[in-house]
Amino acid sequence: MKKIKVDTLPFPVDYDELNARIQEKIVTAITVDTTVFDDAGKRLDRGLFSQLTQFGRHPATLVISEVVINEINRHLIGSLNVKKERLGRDMTDAADFVGLDLAYVKEIKDKIISLPSAEDLSKNQINKFLEESGAIVVEADDYIHVSDVLDCYFNSDPPFHKDNPKKEEFPDAIALLSLEAWAEDEEREVVVVSRDADWIAFCEKSEKLHLIKDLATALALFQSPDQAVEKMVEDLRAMLNDPTSEVVTGIESDIRNFDWTSHLTTDIDSQFQCEEDDSEVEIKKCVFVDQKNSIVVTDIDDEAVSVIFALQVAGEYTANFSFQKWDSIDKEYISMGDGAVEENFDVSVSVVLRIPIKSTDPEDMEWEIEPLPLHFYLGELEPDWMSGYD
Repeated sequence: MKKIKVDTLPFPVDYDELNARIQEKIVTAITVDTTVFDDAGKRLDRGLFSQLTQFGRHPATLVISEVVINEINRHLIGSLNVKKERLGRDMTDAADFVGLDLAYVKEIKDKIISLPSAEDLSKNQINKFLEESGAIVVEADDYIHVSDVLDCYFNSDPPFHKDNPKKEEFPDAIALLSLEAWAEDEEREVVVVSRDADWIAFCEKSEKLHLIKDLATALALFQSPDQAVEKMVEDLRAMLNDPTSEVVTGIESDIRNFDWTSHLTTDIDSQFQCEEDDSEVEIKKCVFVDQKNSIVVTDIDDEAVSVIFALQVAGEYTANFSFQKWDSIDKEYISMGDGAVEENFDVSVSVVLRIPIKSTDPEDMEWEIEPLPLHFYLGELEPDWMSGYD
């Protein structure tokens, strides 16, 4: 069996200089690109991305390019459509499995169909997020001209570069140039959260835009923990280092019960038509790696302290496949048998945890898990009989 390593998120680095500029009120805004939204599970209403709403009550400002808003809208619509389709399909399968009355199933499916469209749901979620976060949406027409973008393109200035003949950088260029122009016009500096190489290259040349690769680190920059908060973090650290603690066992249970099969993707090569019949993910081990900045404070309000940390998770993916071949004489597919595959994997699972100010009892804590995507390249697959298996 192959061992697959999934890259972990970049966690806090040395950012003393940038932190000082924030404390001195030189850097007073934060922005994100679409990769941050995608990494957070394409959710505006929960998880780490939703913590950007803290800037609705924060002296710093959340500012977002209209390009990013439009991309988030497109990605969110796609995600909602997939969930809606999967919900209807899974309900039919579940009904068949437990023998539910078909009339009852139809009633529920009709309710699913009658839900607002993905477009309307996305619009409402985005409007609510923008209102709660007090975000400023930077309209490109207000800050840049087409000539600004073309100058960057023909000079191969970031986000454009000579090695890429494609034009996908145009939306990035519009977003970055308008954000930089906004910062110059407002005489402010901005923390930019992105892992996109073109955004990184642009920010390296900018005096107004300072890039951080992950949202947890960026949010931590805008916090001012006092001794009480630091004590809460240290108490949590002690719990995470105890495998029998209520926090650890609770989080491990959520990780084991997570819908991993819907979270993973596979690439398969085969000489036959290949279809996955069923799959299963078994979690073998969850480990908290205790380092200096393993626990990051991302939000502090009157009621709770929000932190993020990661667990390193080891598991095994198993799947069964059926194979078919087209019979050109009888004009139909014929079965070529079945096959199975097993893969071990390691993946980082981020945990967003909220500690109530008035209680550090684990029963009062709330958390959400945000695993990194799992992708397996399974290579050339064939029926077991061709591989010598019984």
